[in-house]
Amino acid sequence: MKKLKIIFFCLLGITLLSFKADETPIEKLLKQLVKLTENYPQEKVYLHFDKPYYAIGEDIWFKNYVVTAEKNEPSQLSKVLYVDFINQKNKIVSSLKLEVIDGFANGNINLADTLSSGTYRVRAYTNYMRNYNASFFFEKSIEIGSVSDKAATLADKAKKIELSLAFFPEGGHLVSSLRSRIGVKALTSNGLGANLTGYIVNKNNEKVAEFITEHAGMGVFAFTPLAGEKYTATVKLEDGSLKQFDMPQVQDNGYVFAVNQLEEEIKLRISASAPLIDNKEIYVVAQSNGKPYASFPIKVDNSNITATLKSQTFPTGIVQFTLFDSNLNPAAERLIFVNHNDALNISITNNSSENIVKKKSSFKLAVSDFNKNPIVGNFSVSVIDMDKVPYNENDETTILSNLLLSSDLKGYIAQPNYYFNTQNPDRVKHLDNLLLTQGWRRFVWKDIITQTEPDITFRPEQSLEITGKVNNLNEKPLTNAKVSLISTTPGLFLKLDTITDVKGNFVFDRLEIPNEATFILQATDSKKNKSVKIRLNNLPPVLPYNFVNQEIDIKPFLDHTKKMFEELVKYNMLNGSILLKAVEIKSNRVERPLLNVPNSANASGAADQVITEKMLEGAINIYSPLLKTPGVIIKNGIVYRNRARTSIATPNRPMLLIVDGVQMPSDFISNINPMDVAGIEVLTSNYNLTVLGPDASGGALYITTKMGTPQAPEKATNTTRVSKFAFAVSKEFYVPNYDDPKTNTQLQDLRTTIYWNPKVLTNNKGEAEFSFFNAGTVGTYKITIEGMDNFGNLGRKSYTYQVK
Repeated sequence: MKKLKIIFFCLLGITLLSFKADETPIEKLLKQLVKLTENYPQEKVYLHFDKPYYAIGEDIWFKNYVVTAEKNEPSQLSKVLYVDFINQKNKIVSSLKLEVIDGFANGNINLADTLSSGTYRVRAYTNYMRNYNASFFFEKSIEIGSVSDKAATLADKAKKIELSLAFFPEGGHLVSSLRSRIGVKALTSNGLGANLTGYIVNKNNEKVAEFITEHAGMGVFAFTPLAGEKYTATVKLEDGSLKQFDMPQVQDNGYVFAVNQLEEEIKLRISASAPLIDNKEIYVVAQSNGKPYASFPIKVDNSNITATLKSQTFPTGIVQFTLFDSNLNPAAERLIFVNHNDALNISITNNSSENIVKKKSSFKLAVSDFNKNPIVGNFSVSVIDMDKVPYNENDETTILSNLLLSSDLKGYIAQPNYYFNTQNPDRVKHLDNLLLTQGWRRFVWKDIITQTEPDITFRPEQSLEITGKVNNLNEKPLTNAKVSLISTTPGLFLKLDTITDVKGNFVFDRLEIPNEATFILQATDSKKNKSVKIRLNNLPPVLPYNFVNQEIDIKPFLDHTKKMFEELVKYNMLNGSILLKAVEIKSNRVERPLLNVPNSANASGAADQVITEKMLEGAINIYSPLLKTPGVIIKNGIVYRNRARTSIATPNRPMLLIVDGVQMPSDFISNINPMDVAGIEVLTSNYNLTVLGPDASGGALYITTKMGTPQAPEKATNTTRVSKFAFAVSKEFYVPNYDDPKTNTQLQDLRTTIYWNPKVLTNNKGEAEFSFFNAGTVGTYKITIEGMDNFGNLGRKSYTYQVK
């Protein structure tokens, strides 16, 4: 066995490669990797939620951390974050734009009483992240329950569970006569890991190896495959039956690449088939987050070559080791996780002599780094009643598990916090099993080798922007087309002009909009011709998502929440009519008027005619259903009230056009695609028009569009509209103040989230304090603190205390 003398480089050393006159192929490769990492930094997003699941009628509270992928430092690239709330049908229920300040933002999602229970997901991303694969977006599935469900259980009907078994040879391939470790993953059809035992047989049915899967259905075993053999795995199912799975095909020639961590050292072993022992040089490159940390050539003059690196060479996180053949093609790959246990040290001190229901509890936070230096950082704090919100700590998605692990790996990871929970003694071994079976996804070497640079279509947003594209009628991009933006919001006087670039793109940026606003955009070509098409840049498409059934029983939580709603209703403190019906509490309240069309701005509900979504199906244009409506006539594309049907002589003025609550020019109706409309309410009688005043003397149309869900492509014209444009306004989390004599002390106070603070800042001593009033129930309360400093050092701490 040959021991290799290693030459490895730190980042500073690698950057020197660019100054060498004669670059070797591997040096050119490393130079390209450094260039891409520096010139095209990537962003990651993590969301810290106040609790793991919710009930309809509550708010989801969250803190956003936007960081650069290389060092996990707060990102200064993007100042706008998008957060989408998506239902089981892959439709966006609501979408928020949040202002990002120094890499941080916070918000809330109201779970309206029109929702149904089920598994939803929250997706978060920046505009700049859209240049890369959508799998880099932050996504988390969240169970939403309803207190009105008669059977508040998430158990599905019994289904036949199928089993799949996959094998992952270390380095990538089974190679004849070379002993190799093989990762194995057993998954059931509901996406969960299966712990089982099995064995491997050759084509003569001779047993050559045995294996066992442990945490999350993953395991590892070793054996030496032979040329010409076919190997089969056999496992025993719960019903006693046996099931067989094919092993990967054995290659005649190749390399086996083994990487092992032993305390402070990383051991590499490279085995080569006899025909490949040809004294040619192959290469090993080790990188983390696109940053190369070690590289060395290997002369293949021996069947087994070993090398040793110090773990301190690499930062905490995933390290990708890649073996390149003599032609610089990736031949084998291995991922490991280096953990220096250098997360921020967070301590919590309870300053209260005792913690009593409805009394204030005060806590002191102290944060230091690995070397015990105080840390100035930005943190979020959640406090929940664990007795009402039970949850397995291993199932948590945390700032550590997300930014250090799952954001860089392909596929679903069960119980991500298991690998960071020090209560799990086998977590290091099981994490290595995970990295044997799941691949790196941040970049592919093929793009580095071919010097393919990413196509940057979406720029980092430094402010609110409205962007789009102008084409001619043949869908060719128009250069130097004029685009005008005009505010139609009362009190906001704004008119801006810009021109398109060579690709027909336009941008209105630095839009300081204090409140929600609506704009009309109109485009003409350079000769002021209106025969052009303008389209806004839409939200990214929602990709199908296979929810993994985690079998979370939230019925106890829903039972507690129902009691909380009942208590709030007694004191008229609960919003939401459906929730009131669900708990069957009788109280004097004002009923909301019945809406003819969901989400209509016609709050009075008054209408002479209603054109429903079903009636709009198949409509050639927006005019065809209106032509069939009594009391309506159309002249030159403008809609009027039929004066012959009215009892009063009025000027023949167009009908008032209100689209999603905003008054629009009467000719704007020609731009509306009937496929985008949820319903039209037609007001023609004087009785129904009185409340709208003289502007509606010619009648009125309330048009409600299908907001918040992906629609069929909009019919392009030279005019389009932007509505509800603004940063989302985050509510303040409410905590009752029982020191205030005006606070209702009779309320039982059955809160599940006791306290939420998305902005806890430590001072130059690394300290901060926070306090809040406990709820009205005794039990175990859990404090969870997550956050980071400005240098990418991450921290998380859980702390429990008893309330008497």
